[in-house]
Amino acid sequence: MNQGELSVPYPWHAAQWRELDALLRAGTLPHALLLAGAPDIGKFLFARAFASLVLCAEPHGSACGRCRNCRLIAAGSHPDLVLIQPEEQGKAIRIDAIRELREFCAGRPHQGGWRVILIEPAEALNVNAANALLKTLEEPGERTLLILVSHEPGRLTPTVRSRCRLLRLPTPSVAQAGPWLKSQLSGETDVESLLVRAGRRPLRALLLVSGDLAGTFTRLQDLVIAVAEGSVVPAEAAAVTASKHFDTGEALEWLTDFVAARVRATIARGERPPRALFDFFDRLATARREHVANANLNAELAWGEVWQDWRRAVAAGG
Repeated sequence: MNQGELSVPYPWHAAQWRELDALLRAGTLPHALLLAGAPDIGKFLFARAFASLVLCAEPHGSACGRCRNCRLIAAGSHPDLVLIQPEEQGKAIRIDAIRELREFCAGRPHQGGWRVILIEPAEALNVNAANALLKTLEEPGERTLLILVSHEPGRLTPTVRSRCRLLRLPTPSVAQAGPWLKSQLSGETDVESLLVRAGRRPLRALLLVSGDLAGTFTRLQDLVIAVAEGSVVPAEAAAVTASKHFDTGEALEWLTDFVAARVRATIARGERPPRALFDFFDRLATARREHVANANLNAELAWGEVWQDWRRAVAAGG
């Protein structure tokens, strides 16, 4: 894990950072944290930065970046820090990765301080992995901190959620995120409009203006229009989006953002969004869950159903 980016979170999460720092200083830090919020707002960086703070030998409100622990973290070789993520983006975290935690937690920390386990995204835990994690959550061992990062905490099992202290990381306002985003972009980009398009998610806004991804989203938007107009049938659109040129997880998230933006725009005009849009939004949520849970999902078949539902939503007034 590369920790050479930031030792503190993005400015819009400063209050939550101070809250956890105070708990750490007081010695009242819970053994498990659940960091929840929208995607692309900086939750994972927050988790990594706080892990660095916990492990740092000379912390002063943030990790010092100079001590042995910080250098080991920067090199991705700290023996008391474990990162668990899906082997492939959009896939499930399997039980084998969680079973290895038992050995990790069995002995004493190698550096004599804390042990930290990061799991991201936590909702990617399959049922067996989530059940296996309960043992570690119940008996994590002395000075062991688990940090679960989740875009959709409602998808976690109640038994996992109940054993973690929930900390919600809010989506920033345009005013909060605008100055930071402007500092990341060159030229005269309309930062406010970009943030609105990205649902006020600053990291998503950066992706929207990046070359390859911007082109991918443009092709998706063309498909959305073509299917709505009937110039492309759902089966043809499914063949395109199931191809190697599209990442299914990214594409489904973009479609979710697209529908959400359409709902917001309708409300802004003083109109009531048609029920069909909300039904399609629910359909996308189901498709995203199936994509994460099923490693053998037939992508073309799944996309065919999504595009058919989009066509029905448009026909119903969406």
